[in-house]
Amino acid sequence: MFFEIILFCFYSCTNSLDFNTYKGAVFEHSVIMPENTKTWVNRSFALENMMKNIYVYRKQAMKAGTEGVDILVFPEDGIYGYIFNRNGVESYLEYIPDPEMETWNACDEPDRYNNTEIQHSLSCMAKHNDLYIVANIGDNQPCCRQNDPKCPSDGHYQFNTAVVYNKTGYLIAKYHKINLFYEYQFDVPPERKYVSFETPFGKFGVMICFDIIFRNPAIDLLENHDVDNIVFPTAWMDALPILAAIQFHSAFAAGANVNFLAANLKKSDFKVHGSGIYSPKGYLDFHYSNDDVGKLLIVDIPIHDRKRNSYPEPKNLTEENNSMTSFQSLVFGDLYNFVPLVDIKGKRTICHNKLCCSLTYEKQTDTDEVFAFGAFDGLHTYEGTYYIQVCILLKCKNSNLTSCGEPEENSITFFKQFKIEGTFTTSYIFPEILLSNASDLLLLAAPNTWKYDKGILQSETKLEYPVVSAAMLARVYGNDLTINHGNHMLPEIVVITVMSAISNLVRFLL
Repeated sequence: MFFEIILFCFYSCTNSLDFNTYKGAVFEHSVIMPENTKTWVNRSFALENMMKNIYVYRKQAMKAGTEGVDILVFPEDGIYGYIFNRNGVESYLEYIPDPEMETWNACDEPDRYNNTEIQHSLSCMAKHNDLYIVANIGDNQPCCRQNDPKCPSDGHYQFNTAVVYNKTGYLIAKYHKINLFYEYQFDVPPERKYVSFETPFGKFGVMICFDIIFRNPAIDLLENHDVDNIVFPTAWMDALPILAAIQFHSAFAAGANVNFLAANLKKSDFKVHGSGIYSPKGYLDFHYSNDDVGKLLIVDIPIHDRKRNSYPEPKNLTEENNSMTSFQSLVFGDLYNFVPLVDIKGKRTICHNKLCCSLTYEKQTDTDEVFAFGAFDGLHTYEGTYYIQVCILLKCKNSNLTSCGEPEENSITFFKQFKIEGTFTTSYIFPEILLSNASDLLLLAAPNTWKYDKGILQSETKLEYPVVSAAMLARVYGNDLTINHGNHMLPEIVVITVMSAISNLVRFLL
């Protein structure tokens, strides 16, 4: 504690003079998978597999330490892998004590608890390299049904967990993932705790992967914990055209006005890739490739005090007469209203339910590629259930308008300028611009080429690469459909079936 006070004073004094950044790092890791994930294995077998990934982590932590990194984030599932069932993952878990209840330095005191070799390794990584470590492991918490009716039948909880170690190796935070994504090997925590931690260079909130979509913990951390930074271990699969990893994670940083450190797993064959460090003004660095080679990103991150989100200015947008040209097409499972962009420049307006979206644009040159401008205002029910409002300019997959909204990564069309506005009913609006280079790799627009403010996204100059999409994705958390679906995300087919059954019943009664 004395060391932490001295360190805090040092940062406070130096920052007040001429230091206004800290050095952050994320590692995109190509996880070494065990051969068997579906049946129980003994601890020694599990440990042997995990130590292969820990060996990679050590090398990256040493490299980060020599570069003077203050905080290093590792991805979700990076130590043991994925596609487990409950029995298969059990021996990969460790008992993780509550840092709010006790103080523990696993590097200095490795024998306090049995079978905590991974925590010992992570603690020593932090201590020996003088940096904060954020990593993802599994937590095994014993329970008893006599005292806890929610206790699983095998007598323990299994939690997807983020752990944080300070520069001296002490465990200072642990967070149990709340919003599981078909992770049947883990339990939803019976007590939802939103976790943040203080450092000399800012306050950090902790989320894991699918958590970013929902009010809790994402918005609770912003509104009630006043965090300025988010650490984000993830195993994120691209979901074009609105939820690719680098696309939405950078958008969250801009829309929520936070620094965002996203460490993704690397499995490009499954479109699991894309890590970055993002500020409210755009990316500081990001990595997106189709190989399976790990990548360490290190960058200086501005220290800032987060400003609260404000609602967009009221707009009076009305839909033009689109009766001859408007059409509908599916975007990630949702039926959007669209209008095509038939001219090299112009203005288009399109509405859906209570949302109206307006676009002014000018292409650099005309091409054969088809672009469309769309709007959606409703409950999304594919791969999760949540309410969104979206205004989106996108490249269609081909000349058939029904392809508008299909995943697309290629473009040769440059835009001189564009401006998108929408009549959003929420302050949580996340602006996205996705580009493509000659190698057909997704890119983000450089921070000085665009700006976002209160429901208006616009380019400042001609974007340096062809446009794949530009959008504002807003979350209306108060309209989310709440269904008590037990321990895991309810598959979309069940949601649709339930809604259809209710609708049919109402029609029958009427």
